Amino acid sequence: MNSEARIKKILVILGPELIEAADPMESPLLKRAAAVSRATGCELELFHVAFDSALDYRLFKSEEELDQQRQMLLDRDATRLAEIAAWLVEKGMKVEHEVRWDYPRADAMLKKIAQSKPDVVMKRQEEHGFLLGITTNTDWDLARHASSNLWLVHDDTDRIDTLIAAVGNKSGKSVEVTSAADRNLLATAIGVGKACEARVVAVNAYELPEVADFTANVGGSVMPVQSAKAQQQARSRIVERHTKQVKALTEKYALGEDDVLLREGHPGSVIPEVAKEVRAGLIVMGARNVGRLERVVSSVTVEPVMANADCDILVVRDDDSQEAAAVEERPVRGEPRYDLEHAITHPDDTFESPQQVANLSEISVDLRKRILQAWEYDIRAEMVEENEGGPARDIDVNALDDILSAKALLEMKAGQAAGNGPRR
Repeated sequence: MNSEARIKKILVILGPELIEAADPMESPLLKRAAAVSRATGCELELFHVAFDSALDYRLFKSEEELDQQRQMLLDRDATRLAEIAAWLVEKGMKVEHEVRWDYPRADAMLKKIAQSKPDVVMKRQEEHGFLLGITTNTDWDLARHASSNLWLVHDDTDRIDTLIAAVGNKSGKSVEVTSAADRNLLATAIGVGKACEARVVAVNAYELPEVADFTANVGGSVMPVQSAKAQQQARSRIVERHTKQVKALTEKYALGEDDVLLREGHPGSVIPEVAKEVRAGLIVMGARNVGRLERVVSSVTVEPVMANADCDILVVRDDDSQEAAAVEERPVRGEPRYDLEHAITHPDDTFESPQQVANLSEISVDLRKRILQAWEYDIRAEMVEENEGGPARDIDVNALDDILSAKALLEMKAGQAAGNGPRR
């Protein structure tokens, strides 16, 4: 996403914990996606990968039975996702949604990203540690291999008042500190800062060579190449080079002196430390496509930052990064049982009776209450219009009693849900 591009589509990946949540619309992930959509006018696409290992292997059931049970699970989750989409549509957003059966989940997400080609992928940030770059999880796989920018939303980040852009994080031996990728990253951070009405702080971490790096093997013996004073001068030149190039970069984006920080140390530790210092709600940084072995033998930044930061992280993909190839496949998808967007405004077109609404298990109690309330309002409006001389209508006089009965049933279900904790 370069400085001239704007966000047109966000792919929001929902995990099982949000599909099952009592009120998924209160999650930081959906709040963040909705806020960015309102600020930019972009489209949202909700995506969920459904999988149950018990339904993936044929042991005591026929393949036909397994297919039926998989489809039931998919359709149930698709209906729940449709409810979330309907809530966002009511807020004035354009929303699509899809549920697929696939495994492993990271691969399924990468396939979807390659097909959908969003400008940004948003996902709830997972908890994870970092050990020699060997361990892995879905967040790391997406950060390394997704062809779109990746925004990982932290559960404890309520709002973003300050964000930091990690620029020029290269070895102290590198002559060129900043690059076109850093310009793209900073421009993206500035754009996000405007959308979030947040302060932008540019951070550069530089590593100075140790004294041993100034020695050489002379006649079989390790001898210092320079004096201590010369070594110090060389280290000072590195600091000067970073300072000069980073400030030249940030001045183009009108960042003040207080909004540019240079710190000695590895970016993996410096960036999270600065984020805590300035109380950043978001870290904007880059990532390269590397394999697991390369993570062990090379200096990698994104994974330790993801492990140590307590805020959102936006991984910006370089403009020249290799784009994932299109995936040709026909995955098994779920279908919502009801058109919930239509049901909210025209319940009598969607359901046979108020009791049917009260007994639905696929959608939340709150949405069922809203549907019944809309149904009651429609009936009362028709009665008022008829009493005031309007055209005669075929009004079911018992329908109001049925709705009140269904509402009472829902109140009982809501009480049971509050006592047990689960959504449904």
